[in-house]
Amino acid sequence: MEKFNAHTFFAIARVLERLRGVQVENPKEVIKKDSIIFTSWLPDLKAKCDALNLRLASKLITRGIDRIDRGTETVSEWQGIIPEIQSRIQDEMEQNLFMFIPPDRASRYNRPELLGEEVNKKFPTIQYDVAEAGNCYAAGRSTAVVFHLMRIMEVGVQQFGTKLGVTLTNEKNWQNILDEINKAIKALDQRAQTTKEFAAASANLYSVKLAWRNEVMHPNDTYTLEEADNLIRQVHIFMGQLAKVV
Repeated sequence: MEKFNAHTFFAIARVLERLRGVQVENPKEVIKKDSIIFTSWLPDLKAKCDALNLRLASKLITRGIDRIDRGTETVSEWQGIIPEIQSRIQDEMEQNLFMFIPPDRASRYNRPELLGEEVNKKFPTIQYDVAEAGNCYAAGRSTAVVFHLMRIMEVGVQQFGTKLGVTLTNEKNWQNILDEINKAIKALDQRAQTTKEFAAASANLYSVKLAWRNEVMHPNDTYTLEEADNLIRQVHIFMGQLAKVV
């Protein structure tokens, strides 16, 4: 999937309109190398076509630039190929499937710090899944979001258990995980600040369990975007709290 700003389409149309509107006393006059057409408009048009991977249109523009460079292209000749450029752009665009991401989801696209910078520092192995959880949400693939969050939670829960001296290697049942963690926390000095931090992390883990709406960590159901959004928020809170204590 290629990322681009749809404004580029508007910019291409604007440059073409400028070229089409050029008026000179003698249309047969050769385009000079110091003209704005050669120094700015055409390179700008080619760059924008390249940005959208419009290869055929870009090649046609390159040929025009080369002819101007050789001193053989007139204004009327160049204006005559503008319709051909437009046709090539249209043909190439018809071969591609274009989608857009609405602003409320685009804010989570390509966000490696989706769960916070401190979480990334403490859990470097989850960075791929953090970014992909945001990307999947932006793309509207809500259930895929949950699978990436599952991989994140597996790392977080294992490190939480290790910190408490609890083995949770093969445990996937949320309630069993919580029971083991809470048992270990109850055995600690309840007046200690670290114990309170552990308890807060456990409470946040319970919130994740509720949002997961599944008895086991591995999701067996489909999730809506609203549910995926809620899970991102809950996992963010849990992993942020966990980053303080592990």
